[in-house]
Amino acid sequence: MRNILLALTSLIFLNGYSQKKRSTTVGKISIKELKMVSYEKDTTANAVVLYEHANYYIDENKDYKKTTDFYFKVKILKNEGVDKATVKIPFYGEEVVHSIKGITYNISKSNKIIKNHLINSQVYTKDLYGKWKEIIFTLPNIKKGSVIEYTYSVTSPYSKIDDWNFQSDIPKVKSDFTAAILGNWKYNIRVVGFQKLNKNNASVKKGCVYIPGLGDGACLILDYGMDDISAFKEEDYMLSKENFMSKLSFELESFQNPKGGIDRYTKTWKDADKSLKHDFLDNQTSKKGFFKKHLPPNLISIKNDLERAKKMYTFIQNHFTWNEKYWPSKKVRIKEAFDNKTGNIFDINLSLYNSLKAVNIESYLVLSSTRNKEIPTKLYPVIDDFNYLLVKAIINNKTYFLDATNKQLSFGLVRSESLNGDGRVMDFKKGSYWETIKLNRKTYKSIKAQLSLNKDNGLQGSLMVSTDGFFAVNDRENLNTQSLETYIENFESEHPNLEVESLDHQNLNNKENILHQIYTITSDNLNFDTKLRLNPFLIERFTKNPFKLNEREYPVDYGYPRSYTYMLSLKLPEGYIAQSLPEKRHLSLPNKGGNFIVNFKYLNNTISVYSKVNLNKRIYTSEEYHYLKEFYNQIIKSQDVFIEIEKASN
Repeated sequence: MRNILLALTSLIFLNGYSQKKRSTTVGKISIKELKMVSYEKDTTANAVVLYEHANYYIDENKDYKKTTDFYFKVKILKNEGVDKATVKIPFYGEEVVHSIKGITYNISKSNKIIKNHLINSQVYTKDLYGKWKEIIFTLPNIKKGSVIEYTYSVTSPYSKIDDWNFQSDIPKVKSDFTAAILGNWKYNIRVVGFQKLNKNNASVKKGCVYIPGLGDGACLILDYGMDDISAFKEEDYMLSKENFMSKLSFELESFQNPKGGIDRYTKTWKDADKSLKHDFLDNQTSKKGFFKKHLPPNLISIKNDLERAKKMYTFIQNHFTWNEKYWPSKKVRIKEAFDNKTGNIFDINLSLYNSLKAVNIESYLVLSSTRNKEIPTKLYPVIDDFNYLLVKAIINNKTYFLDATNKQLSFGLVRSESLNGDGRVMDFKKGSYWETIKLNRKTYKSIKAQLSLNKDNGLQGSLMVSTDGFFAVNDRENLNTQSLETYIENFESEHPNLEVESLDHQNLNNKENILHQIYTITSDNLNFDTKLRLNPFLIERFTKNPFKLNEREYPVDYGYPRSYTYMLSLKLPEGYIAQSLPEKRHLSLPNKGGNFIVNFKYLNNTISVYSKVNLNKRIYTSEEYHYLKEFYNQIIKSQDVFIEIEKASN
């Protein structure tokens, strides 16, 4: 999915160059493009990029700042594609967006090209957040069949080169990126995604620029391109699309200044460890003395290590309220956060780390990132890749990953959103390392229904829903944030054929045990004359397949394994018999990925149903996708069945 494309090497001590002539200009439109009604390689597309190009260079006319010229030509194929005519250009701080031009092309009945130009009054600037702003404009006279063409430039004083996204949510015929980068700037360049480059050229050009007082200099000339780029289609159970969309990604490694010194921007992990501990964390990892004074004495005196760790975890978990912030914008101050009883992810889990250290539990900090962010690269340390902090505890030679930011998490679980690739364990003595974040609680749901059919053609009985792991976390959050009446109403709206008479629960506040919800239910909505057709899967039936793509290049990432068990015991009254029981099924996924079993029995006038779905893996590869897709199809088919119940003839 990722690989190092190249690393730029030092060439000469200069800070300017020019290849502005390589930028694409507007005015290249054809009758054929205007008459185009569909894109043959993706007939579902609402629009298609006919050509796009970005050209990066240092502009001598802009005080030798970095300028990127952008060019886009897009065909609108369907009415749903007209939103592509609205362009949003984010920019930061001292960056300047300029030279905006845009034209909409339509064709008349006499095959003449009609042009409508973007005017300056149609261009707006919007404040976003912090130093970020956004330029917005919409090309005029847009309709199905239009071709739009627009250019703009961004001039920046910063050394960062923005990613170039070859792939987007619509297909592209051709996409190019060119650059002339001065040799004393060294970048790590990665190509991300599954589609291959059609152009991958790099060469050194001597004398590419002349700077008064410095003379001629050499540049590294880059020329990358992709053709026939498919649209990226999102689907359920995936990490951030930034992990998989084909693009070029630039990370500044170092700058060799004219005096001969080297300024390094990409650090080694040894440097990053030191920076994180002393600069960012500001010695917040050595506060165990403070916590030892502020922790309840009865917790410190517990002799059993695991019990002491669990009690300490629960104390920190209940003491803090998460303020819904992740990576702090300021230096962490855990004493202040502890006194205020509120904090961000780092405040809370740093407090947990120090508390565990204070009671002699071997603990380490673990850097992670949320699933809406790109997976942190392992090629070199990029601190901005991380926005989450966990704690690793080792107790009796067993590893536990902990997260005290959610009051419903049991010991050995972390927020599911933090499960984004491996975590970086910060061992400040021996050096940090990567480790897979493994969970100590299984996630499952078990439903046990014991019902009887009465002679008034209604169902009545009990329903016990048992959950553990993340399913229990979700249920506890809902039960603790909703009134019982609202919770029951939501259940009945999801299962309109059932009416809840009462609801009790066990272990609602005991997170170390399985959560049980016990319903007393009835159903009077049965249409029964002489024969009843009843689907035995009254709740938690699989009705939709989350996987619909013909091909999925990126993996299926559930975050954690899971299982679902369903058991039904339906007692029939005297004078009633069951006919036509569905067939039993047993399916297995390859590579021990999971299995599905369903069985039906009829004995002593009681219908019994047993069904279980096991998804044993957190991640399924793209090669396993079709098996998983068909697995769901078969489950849906096996649960879309009926049992026929008849009144026995006299």
